[in-house]
Amino acid sequence: GYGASGGGSSSSTMSEDGYDKRMFTYHPASQQVLLLFFAYQVKNTYDSYVWNDGIIFILHHILSGVTAWGAMYPGCAHFYALFFMGISEVSTAVLCLLANFDDEFGVIGLGDAFPMTKVALGGVFAVAFVICRTVLWPICTYHFLRDSKNALKSTSPMAQSRKKWIRLFMFCSVGLSILQVIWLGQIVWTIKEEVEKMM
Repeated sequence: GYGASGGGSSSSTMSEDGYDKRMFTYHPASQQVLLLFFAYQVKNTYDSYVWNDGIIFILHHILSGVTAWGAMYPGCAHFYALFFMGISEVSTAVLCLLANFDDEFGVIGLGDAFPMTKVALGGVFAVAFVICRTVLWPICTYHFLRDSKNALKSTSPMAQSRKKWIRLFMFCSVGLSILQVIWLGQIVWTIKEEVEKMM
């Protein structure tokens, strides 16, 4: 690891002067989440290529995978990895189940055979996406970018050796945040279409 894992908390946990602990403390659980996330992105890149999902998805998977790799080696921002590569992916897990009910990308006829299951999964996905990607995501992104800026100003050897990675993380964070807005629009549009079909 690159720094000892610390415990405890206080009312100033998210204060600016604690950026070094959030950016440069090794957390074993984060390392495991990052490894799983990296493997998932490798698989998604392959799937997106094989199933012709488009360049946006391929770039998303590659940049996400590279970010996960950099967070593992040389190691950085484990505090934030638990959210961005872990908690926020709850909606992705539900989406993977929901995709099975799509006639184009899943099992043909499954949505017709189990319409209420499809609707229920769609609702759970929408709620999970809004909570994880619309409410929590901007808050975590704000704190991550603030800590990243402080880390870039730092003269510590830990910060100096990771500056290129931190800049890449910031770039990816902004890009992925824009994608969340685009995907939210697609979800709203899809919900509207599904409701119109049911009426």
